[in-house]
Amino acid sequence: MIGETLKIIRDLTIIIAIYLYFIAWVYVHFYYQQFGISTDAIRIDYNSYLMYSYNVIISARFMSWIEGYFFAAVLIFLFLLLLRWLSGKYVYFGKLRAFVANQISLKKFNKMYGLIFLIAFSIFVFPQLFRISRDAAIDNYKDDRLNTHNLKTIQFIFRKDADLMSPAVVLDSSLSRDNIFYADIGLIKNDPQQLLRLLGESDTYYIVMQQRPYNSKIGALPSGYVYFINKKDILLSKIILRSL
Repeated sequence: MIGETLKIIRDLTIIIAIYLYFIAWVYVHFYYQQFGISTDAIRIDYNSYLMYSYNVIISARFMSWIEGYFFAAVLIFLFLLLLRWLSGKYVYFGKLRAFVANQISLKKFNKMYGLIFLIAFSIFVFPQLFRISRDAAIDNYKDDRLNTHNLKTIQFIFRKDADLMSPAVVLDSSLSRDNIFYADIGLIKNDPQQLLRLLGESDTYYIVMQQRPYNSKIGALPSGYVYFINKKDILLSKIILRSL
């Protein structure tokens, strides 16, 4: 009996882990995709993917989905209670209950219909979890652009030999003011307003974002920019932690 229980717990744990990894992968993929970042470009340990599933589980979309199925389960339970009560009062319902119990007995169900049920359940649930995870990722992407304080602030000091990035190089002598990257390089080199936010990193790059605050006058969020900064050009990077 104990061995059978442990086997059931083991199988449930494996199934839950598969679902958690699936929703975490979908979440990470779509979250970084919104920023134009491939998940191959960032350094995420595959063992850490399960941590990202938490962002999906606590989302309003997931909780709403769970609540819907919870109420459905309650209705089914109440229906079974009603059927049991009716079977005690009416012969017809008693025969119906006996027939149903005989047709879907637990032992027969496990042997004959278990695999079919699992496949049907997976086909039904996976697309819904995909949609919920994707929508949660997009919601968090929008929130992180509107509320950049959710992300860590980062600043850099560049090496003297860094191409166009050296603090020793005067901007207007190395890059024309008409160049579309002039303001970007100036910000990356010197960010007194602390606008740069760390999105992620790989073995080669720091991936940072510049996002100006929401403009209430025009009722829109200004354009944001994502930069890939080569680590070999960095002498010092500084993460700024906000006061608590």
